[in-house]
Amino acid sequence: MALPSTHASAAPGQSIIEGPDWCKPGLLARAGRYPLAVEAPVMAAVDMLVPGVSTVTRYARYYSLYWALAAHAERTSLDREACRRLVRRAEVGLARISVEYDSADGPPGLAHGVDAYLRLGPDDGDEFSIADASGAGSYSPRGWGFWSQYNGPSVALGTVTVRGGALRAGRHPCPPQVAAFYAPLIAAADQGCGLSLPSPALGELSLQQDTGTPDLEPLGQVLSATGDGRHDPELWTGNDATRRATLRILARSGQLNPDAETWLGAFIASVAYGSAAREDPLLAGEERTAAWRGVVLRHHSVGAWRRLWAALVEQVREEGTASREHLHEWVTAHLPDIPLAAFEADLPTVVDVYGDPAPAEDGLRSAGPGVLTDVALLLLGARRLDSLTGTTLFSFKGKRPTYLDPTWVAQLRRELARRPLAELGRRLVDDMLAQSRRVALRKVTLNRDGTISLFSRLHERNSAYFADSSEGSGNIGLRINQLAGIATQVGLLAPDVADPVTPWAQRLLELPA
Repeated sequence: MALPSTHASAAPGQSIIEGPDWCKPGLLARAGRYPLAVEAPVMAAVDMLVPGVSTVTRYARYYSLYWALAAHAERTSLDREACRRLVRRAEVGLARISVEYDSADGPPGLAHGVDAYLRLGPDDGDEFSIADASGAGSYSPRGWGFWSQYNGPSVALGTVTVRGGALRAGRHPCPPQVAAFYAPLIAAADQGCGLSLPSPALGELSLQQDTGTPDLEPLGQVLSATGDGRHDPELWTGNDATRRATLRILARSGQLNPDAETWLGAFIASVAYGSAAREDPLLAGEERTAAWRGVVLRHHSVGAWRRLWAALVEQVREEGTASREHLHEWVTAHLPDIPLAAFEADLPTVVDVYGDPAPAEDGLRSAGPGVLTDVALLLLGARRLDSLTGTTLFSFKGKRPTYLDPTWVAQLRRELARRPLAELGRRLVDDMLAQSRRVALRKVTLNRDGTISLFSRLHERNSAYFADSSEGSGNIGLRINQLAGIATQVGLLAPDVADPVTPWAQRLLELPA
């Protein structure tokens, strides 16, 4: 019986032989995100506590751009395809303006797509050719360009809605001054006639425009859930109220921690540790402060798992292949030969003399990274289950138990308290290997061509592990720096760490002077 085979065309006098169809790869290994799935509880909580901002929404200017585009699309009844074309052209136009007027060294940086614009190098007046193109000649491989990053946040903010795939005005109508501000860019993008630069009107759209532009105040009011300078709870949604609460907590944290190097550092110092969350009237009066405390403390455990897994995968890559026994030996070599209980006895306390959370994790991290540090961080996370209460405990644990969560580690603590610390390390290796396999199998995808995609960097064959590539060891984001960046751009916060909150923000957010 003849074997099924594939055939390819050949020049006259030549033959091409290809293997049978059943020799084609059927299983495609691809790099997966979140290989242990330990991030979900923190990500879900952050999504709820910072609606309208994501880890990839870096610029206030894009929020107002899409605000104006949505108003124009509704006014002119643009369909889905016309909206998509207009969005892509407007984004390329903003990149071209940024090339002309912005500096790579100035805050907040250069517009989205500038690198691709410079690489493709369209002629002046022909900018939109790379917006209308696809593939290698396009500024973005995504059909909707950078709108893909701002879509959900803009809808949550209420500046845009999507109907039938087309942009339409959201529950907050685009102010006339914002529509007029973007009118020159939208007109050029709509007509496809290119941009004529330099231009005073278009230059004002640059990200580093040093004078207040008409889009910033309306956008600041939407971010802070205020109208006419005041907050009326009856006029805003629950998402708006939550975003306002987080913004108030962030701004107050900056006031209380003027020496912090970053907004995230100030936020953590006020929310996660010490008595500020209990004693400061504003922080204590915001119920989301307690929720944030649990999220920030759980974030340490997530980071520890991610770093441990990355270290394990890197060990496999260095060896080429590794057995489970080899990985047991690897983790054992990083841990002291003492009982788990004795090791825990030397760890810093998780509460201070007043019963408030102490920065035990910060002390461990300052001693240096490594397997031992991350095992200790997991143990501290499990210990915090005994000291947290109420909303803080609920947000720390998450809505439901998950593999490798603090409760999981707490069970191991009890089970192995009198056993060597290295035995805990070996159990953690086994649990990570098992969890990564569960996650990979859960994500298996059947492709249209009949192949199967397996999303994992680590694979097992004949009891030996091998890895395609390294895992990222960085922790997931909490969106605080992104929120602070947007708030700074609209004028609510200031880059001066000694005086980080503007008078305008003090009024809108009802902050102490």
